[in-house]
Amino acid sequence: MIGIVGGTGDFGQGLAERLRRIGEEVELGSRTPHDEFVSNRECAEDADVVFLSVPPGGLAEMCSKLAANLEGKIAVSVASPVVFEDGRAGAAPGEVSLAELAQQAAPGARMVAGFHTVSAKALARMDDPLDEDVILCCDDEEAKAVVSALAERLVQGRAVDAGRLEVARWLEPLTAVLLNVNRRYKANTGIRVSGLP
Repeated sequence: MIGIVGGTGDFGQGLAERLRRIGEEVELGSRTPHDEFVSNRECAEDADVVFLSVPPGGLAEMCSKLAANLEGKIAVSVASPVVFEDGRAGAAPGEVSLAELAQQAAPGARMVAGFHTVSAKALARMDDPLDEDVILCCDDEEAKAVVSALAERLVQGRAVDAGRLEVARWLEPLTAVLLNVNRRYKANTGIRVSGLP
C-alpha cells in the first residue's frame, strides 16, 4: 500500500489518481479525517511507502509526530523551500535540505527525496503522459530502488539517481526554477536529463 500524508492538496490528489491508474492501492491522509481521508497517523501506519505531501514549514514537525509510524518505512519527501514575493516564485533553502530535516525528525524512516520537478498541474492532467524524468536522492540504496521503480511506472522518462540525501539541498530549489519557467512560457514543464547510458 502507498500512503500519501497530507493527501488533500493538489499534488497528493494528482499523485493518488496516477498511482491508482497503474494499479496501486492508495490511502490518503489528512489532519482532519473525512470521507476517503484517514488520519495522517493511520495513513503512515498502514502504508509500506509513504509520500510526505505536506507544506515545507510543517514537514519536520509532521515527521516528528509520525516518527514511530514511519519506522522502517520508505518515506518520500517532495517538499521544496519555495517562497513567493509579488507573485513570483523563489527559494529560501536552509543549510540542510527539508528532506534531511525530515530524516532527523523521523530517524527510523528510510527517507528518499524526489518528485520536486513534477508539477501538481501536470499530475492532474490524467490523460496527458508525464514526459519527464524523476530525480531522486537517498542514502538507502534499496529504498531508492523501490521509489525508482515506482517513478518509472508514472513517467515516460526514467528515475535518475542523484546520489546521497544531502543532494536534496540543491534538488529541492529546482521547483522554484520550474515555476518561473512555467510562468514565463505558460506551460507545465518537467526535466529530462540527457546523455545518460
